[in-house]
Parts: sequence; C-alpha cells; structure tokens
Amino acid sequence: MAGPSRRGTHLIRAAIGSAAGLWLALAAAATQAFDPARAAGDPPAAPAPSPSASISPQPIGLPLPPETSPAPTFEPSPSPSPTPAPVAFAASAIAVPLGHAESVPVLSPASGILALSGFDPAVATVVFDGVDRTIDVTGLHAGVTTIVATDLYGQAANLTVTVEPYAGKAYDTAAVTITGDPAGAQFVAEQAAHAANLVAYPVPGATVIASAADVADARELPADDIEVVHVPVSIEGPDLYPYHQSVTVMVRNLAQPQIAPKYVLVSDFPETITQDGTLFYADVNPDAPVRLLYYHFAPDGAPLRRVLVKVQNNGVASSFLQLTAGIGGPDQNVLLVGHESTKRFLVEEAAGEGQIFEVPPDATINLVDQLLPASELVSGLMQVRVVDGDGVRLAVVVQDALDSPVEPISDTLLSSAVEHARGIYQVPDFDYDEDYIVGAPPTVLDIGKLPLPNLVQGDVLGGDYGVKQSATVTLENGGDADASVGMWLEPRGGRATATFLIDGSLTEVRATDPGDYALVRSFDVPARGYRRIELVTMPEGGSSYPVNVLFSSTHP
Repeated sequence: MAGPSRRGTHLIRAAIGSAAGLWLALAAAATQAFDPARAAGDPPAAPAPSPSASISPQPIGLPLPPETSPAPTFEPSPSPSPTPAPVAFAASAIAVPLGHAESVPVLSPASGILALSGFDPAVATVVFDGVDRTIDVTGLHAGVTTIVATDLYGQAANLTVTVEPYAGKAYDTAAVTITGDPAGAQFVAEQAAHAANLVAYPVPGATVIASAADVADARELPADDIEVVHVPVSIEGPDLYPYHQSVTVMVRNLAQPQIAPKYVLVSDFPETITQDGTLFYADVNPDAPVRLLYYHFAPDGAPLRRVLVKVQNNGVASSFLQLTAGIGGPDQNVLLVGHESTKRFLVEEAAGEGQIFEVPPDATINLVDQLLPASELVSGLMQVRVVDGDGVRLAVVVQDALDSPVEPISDTLLSSAVEHARGIYQVPDFDYDEDYIVGAPPTVLDIGKLPLPNLVQGDVLGGDYGVKQSATVTLENGGDADASVGMWLEPRGGRATATFLIDGSLTEVRATDPGDYALVRSFDVPARGYRRIELVTMPEGGSSYPVNVLFSSTHP
C-alpha cells in the first residue's frame, strides 16, 4: 500500500504544532491564574520552560501530591488473659413444692450460656433462662437432686434441689359467731384464729399454726356488731413444703343473756389414761345449762393420744350451742394446767364471752381437740347452753392421736382401780356475804370445803372443783385513822394456786405451800368508813383444796 503524500504529511505536522502551542498557552494561563504572588500584585514570574518528552502531563490546576513515608507500626505489649468470674447463684439449695416452679437468680457470670447437667429429670425439670439470668426448676416428684451449672470456660457450681409436697392447704375465708358484752380484742383474735384453724387441712405429719398473737387487726367488738380480721396461717411438717395463707375471718358478736348453769359435770375418772374410749357423757337440755370440768393425765411411755369434747345431736333439727371455755395444757406442770384453764374461764365468763356452734341433725362435732402426750396432762373448764333447738349429748373422749376424730360417742365408759370424781353435781355456784372490822380477828372464807353429792353413780366431788365461789366482803373501820386490810391465801392440805376477780380485775396467786400465807392484795379503808369488795374465785385443778381466804389488818 502507498504511504501518505508529502502534502498530507505537512498538514499533519502543522496540526500537531498548532495543538501543542494551544496546550502551552492554556497551561501558562492556568499557572498565572493560580499563582498567589501574582494575585498579590508581584511582578510576573519568568515563563515556564517548554515541556519535554520525559514529563508526564498532570491534570490542569491540581498540585502534585506530597511525598509520604510509611506509617510507623507498634507491637502490642503482651498482657495476661482476664480471669472469668466463677459461677454463683443467689442460693446454693432450694426447696420446690411438688407440681410448682421456683427460680434461682444467677449472680455470675453476668452473660453467656450455662450448661445444666447432673440432675435427675424424674425429680425436676430444669431450664436456664439466659434473658432473666435464672435457673427455673419445676418439681415433678418428691426427692432430692443436684444441678451442675457449667459456663463457657468450664467453671461449674452446684445447686441442690429438694422437691416436697405441700404440708396442706387452707381456704382463704372463714366465719365465726361469738358472744360478749363486749367481746374483748384478745377474745376476738383467739376466736378468729380458731375459725381459721378449722378451714386448714394438714396432710398427715403436718401441723397447723394459727396464733391469736399474729392477728394484728382485732379490736373490742360490741354486741350485735361485725368485724373482719385477718389470720396468718402456716402448715408445716418434716419433709413437707410449708404452706402459708392469710385467712379472712368475719366475726359476728351475737348478744346473749348470761344464764347461770344448773349442773356441774366432772370428768376426772380415770384420771390417768391407759386406754382409749369414752371418759364421760351426759345429756344437755335447753332448760338446764351445764358447766363441764375435765382433768386427765398420760403416764410415762403412753402413746400420743388426744382428748376430745364432743356434742352429738340425735334430733331432726339443728341445735345451736353457746360455749364459754377455758382450756389448759398439755403440760407437765400440774398446777399450771389447772390454773390456766380456771383463769381463762373466769375472765371469759365474767364478760359473757363465748362462741355459738351449730350442731346439724344426726351429727357429731368436736368442741375441743387437745393432744395428750406422755407425762403430760390436760384440763378444761367450760359452760354449755342450748340456745336453740333440742338437747344434745355432751361427752369427753380419749383416742389415739392418729385415729379419726369424727366418730360418734360410745356409751361404754372407761374405768380404773383408782377412784376419782366423775358425775353430775347440782350446786355449781356458792355465794358469801361477810364483814371484817379493822383490828378484829381475821374473817375467813373456806373455799372448797363442802363435798357435793353425785346425782349419778360415782364419787362425791371433794374440793368443790368446777364450782364458782362469789363473795361480797365489807371492810369496816371505826377508828380515827385510815387503815389497810390485807387479803391472804392459806392452803390447808397441799400446794395450791388461785385466781381471783376482785372488783372485776384479775389477780393471780402463785403456788403456795400449806402453812404459808400469800398476800393477795391490800385495801385502804377510810377512817370511820367502810369499803365493799366483790370477788370471784374457783378451786383450781391440780391444786390442793380447800384453802382459806383471810381478811385481816395484821399479818395472820
């Protein structure tokens, strides 16, 4: 192929030259436009040299990048690895109720996964909650198992789990009808606690705890008024999960007249219990209120028994009973048991405090249920009146502690070779009216001196146990100066305690030996004046009665 013509070659060179010139002119102009010295008014700079083939053109108007050196590098100093926190829980052992769940907070590590192993899946299901940081345990069967929790570093901790069945259960409401004019706050609390106890159902081996001392909202309750109180109830037992419930109890105070009993019923035979059975029974009719005294002891080595006071309604309609009771024991202190039951009865009887029971037709209910351990004794003093309905049968029964307490009353009475009082006695109250003149020989009240004949076959009632003794004593001072008169207790046959209501106030006398004189109280009598005292007392079970109560201005 032929090359370009000479004329064509000249035209190409001319075009290249013109383009190069134009490029140099533009570069010069750009340099002048971006020269700071020129912009400040300095003389024009020398013309730039012509470009050579070795210089590579740069973008118009951009300075050359500065030369840079590589950035220095640093070797990190060696440091030890951090020590992981040990695995720890809020508790090292927990109890879980059977069929329910409990959670144990994980204290450390604060994050990360814990692997759970080692536990018996038949006893409990176990889940680690990584969000809430807890170990959640659900009890499946009663037993003990151990959870091993291991973190990402291989560290581990143990959590012991004991799954237990609940010790029982209780309803959350109850009701009780009482009497009192008014009913004191302590009595209201006691009756509310008793009502809460009746709606608690322990499993075998468990114990119900419903204490009047834990009732914080009881107050004095006037007649024909209603109050709602709250009773904390706990049911506990070995190898059982404790059950807790607050029982709301409605307490109604129903106004009732105070009617003196017609008979005293005594159950003190056999005094020492060696077998199960009926200790006493008698019928109570609407027109004849009664007072019941029982006093029984379990010898060394005796099995655990319980003493029940039962009422049985054999009629076709419900009977309503009013019960005023003082219960003592169980305890090994024979004087204390009789003293406590007498004291409680005298205080509640004076205020008309009691409880109203309904006995449905053809039913038997328990008024009292007391445990009787070996070497201990129990005592009760109570007044029973039929408020409405037909009469009932009242009985004292002893039975094995594990036997059902709801059996009917047997009419076969237990017996013993050692005679004690058991029967029905017709004089439940004695009244005295005595005077004492300051400076004269002491005035003496003989408490418990008159044996009462038995209306059924059995021994007389010596010591007047269960018989209320009331006295009005007038202290006279014919002198020109005020005088002090002392009231003294003198046991006559053996050690004795005593309880007195003096002008309605409770006074207790500790155990006193025969031949000693215990000062009960002193009374100020004005000059040429007198003072009248009202006192109530009763012979106390376990103490030796009769006793003398003396009034004298000098030590007897």
